[in-house]
Amino acid sequence: MKKYVGIGALAGLVLAAAGLIHFQTGKVWDWFSWIAVVLGGLLIAAFCVLRFDKIRETVSLRSFRYGGNALAASLMVFAILGMLNFIASRHSVRADLSKGGQFSLAPQTKSVLKALKKDVRVTAFFKRETQKSMEDLLKSYRFYSPKFHYEFVDPDKKPAAAKLYGVTAYETLVIECGTNVEKITEKDEQAVTNALIKATREGKKTVYFLDGHGENDIESTEKTGYNTAKKAVAEENYEVKKINLAAEKNIPDDCSILIVNGPQKTPFQSELDTIQAYLERGGKALFMIDPEVGGFSEFTDKWGVTLGNDVVLDVSGMGQLFGMGPWVPLVSAYESHPIVQKFRVMTFFPYARSVTPKSSPSGGITVQSLVKTTSNGWAETDLRNPRAQFDKGKDTQGPVTIAAVVTKESGGKRTRLVVFGDSDFANNSYFKSQGNGDLFLNTVSWLAEEEDLISIRAKQPEDRRVSLNAKQTSMVMTITVILMPLAAMLAGVWIYIKRERRSK
Repeated sequence: MKKYVGIGALAGLVLAAAGLIHFQTGKVWDWFSWIAVVLGGLLIAAFCVLRFDKIRETVSLRSFRYGGNALAASLMVFAILGMLNFIASRHSVRADLSKGGQFSLAPQTKSVLKALKKDVRVTAFFKRETQKSMEDLLKSYRFYSPKFHYEFVDPDKKPAAAKLYGVTAYETLVIECGTNVEKITEKDEQAVTNALIKATREGKKTVYFLDGHGENDIESTEKTGYNTAKKAVAEENYEVKKINLAAEKNIPDDCSILIVNGPQKTPFQSELDTIQAYLERGGKALFMIDPEVGGFSEFTDKWGVTLGNDVVLDVSGMGQLFGMGPWVPLVSAYESHPIVQKFRVMTFFPYARSVTPKSSPSGGITVQSLVKTTSNGWAETDLRNPRAQFDKGKDTQGPVTIAAVVTKESGGKRTRLVVFGDSDFANNSYFKSQGNGDLFLNTVSWLAEEEDLISIRAKQPEDRRVSLNAKQTSMVMTITVILMPLAAMLAGVWIYIKRERRSK
């Protein structure tokens, strides 16, 4: 009888464990879980009743008390660990100690996630063995917003789901927000965030680049082209178009921002009048006017900005650290404005002119500096002197403003205008250097009145692989494969001989 009672207790433990495991797997208390747990509990209870005397005798033993104390201490440790894990799961803290924050989300990504007002669902079509890195990235997104949800689907096991979304390739992400759907095959943070922005934006704003006056071509992939800037603007969910005002005569009603990027010739007066009328009715524009380009001073003067007939130099030595001369002012401190709020990266402006805000602009216009050089800079008026030096009373001592912001509110219309004294900072050569591209895109976001997009964007992961030539590879192999094992062997022989001598 005693034998069967023990077997029954063991069977009860097995049944109870099976019921709990079944519940944990399916997250549902079905009939099997209930029967297994209840029946297992009854068998264990029967064992305790029928063998009560034996259990009491065992408990009274000294060895049991010592073992019980050890068990109690172990359970207490597990309880403390469980409590700490519970607290950590609800109040988690992350720290990224890698160079450049390689494993942290970019400020813009965090800003977009925290601003989510609707639920976003991401379906990742990955095979299980290839989903690890993407799962880590999506977990980071989920950490910053409870409205961000994701799941992984193996397209081989669930072909119907892949067909429903029109997925034909492995490692495809489908991002849904309401009726908006975006599909991407890129796996980096920048691509995921851009797709998230597109999926959560209602409608698409249009950015027009002025054309016909020698501007930097947005289709050109040459060094001075603006193709990189155009793609970056399009990735932020803007429609990008060119406009020739000499042919169009008017700025279209769907124009959210007009960008004048480095014209080499002055537009006709009729074109400037068209831009003036556009701004007067609440338009938004970005002007980037390089040195020695005339014809814009009178226009910007109406908006409280004076374009200098000069070139800004900076002899602080900051530019030389990056292999640049004094004609490339490098900026690391910024004025107080939403465009550069929390901006902690450097920007530089190859061959820029001064852009000076008027102290008392008229017509309800407000002007402020956006970007300034250090006090070691100045605006050089002698453009033909290869050995320029500061001439007091002739040149303008730094800090020198090289970008200014203009706002005007009248009759419910809100005009925004940003003027840079340089267009090269955002061309293909310099767009991805330091914070240049972020400054350009932040300016576009502010002009479009989408301040939630203003931040530092995700960068491509830094390639930190070590490349070795044949000689270096041979040296590493010799040290690790031959010298280090040989040294260990010689040390062992030396210790053995020393011990033998001591024993004699």
